[in-house]
Amino acid sequence: MKICVVCRRSQEEPRAFHLGGKRLRVVAVIDRWRDADNSYYTVSVGDGRRFVLCHRPASASWELVAVCRPSP
Repeated sequence: MKICVVCRRSQEEPRAFHLGGKRLRVVAVIDRWRDADNSYYTVSVGDGRRFVLCHRPASASWELVAVCRPSP
């Protein structure tokens, strides 16, 4: 699912993203990795949910890859 992500100008690391009409602020980047073409970020938001976001530089787009339940 394509999403709108807010980043710092000097970095591509996500700071917030829009999902379902709501802006979710990233409180932590838990993990990051790359493959040959894309960058991936596991992030957490204020309510404890975790999301995996994919940045595709070739198309200058972001995609929601996975949603994880909050930790108990």
